[in-house]
Amino acid sequence: MPTRFYEPKNVSSRPIPYSHGAEVEAGSNILFMSGQVGRTLPAGDLLPDFEGQIRQTFVNIKAVLDDAGMDLTNIVKMTTYLTDRNNLAAMREIRKEILGGHKPAHTLVIVAGLAFEDYLIEVDCTAAA
Repeated sequence: MPTRFYEPKNVSSRPIPYSHGAEVEAGSNILFMSGQVGRTLPAGDLLPDFEGQIRQTFVNIKAVLDDAGMDLTNIVKMTTYLTDRNNLAAMREIRKEILGGHKPAHTLVIVAGLAFEDYLIEVDCTAAA
């Protein structure tokens, strides 16, 4: 596999599925993904609730990965932007459900707002194969 994930024993860790670092082997194909949101494909309708938006966000992420000949296990780094801290537990649970045992490096940011007022979540990724 062209990626090695790091979880050093001397760095603070919580029981949240992420790795502290990811190293991509030289010569790998690297995909930098724009932020994905909970808009349906191809109509572009925004789902009204948080669970719908995060699940659609991952559907959209999978679509970009598929187009690049990759899958969710190729994600090496994710950044998640939430507009409401109260959605944090649900985000973690749904992300864990979708990613299973895959633990890419991850950054979580709570923001005052996203590009459109009704966006509740946005996720960008870097993937390698």
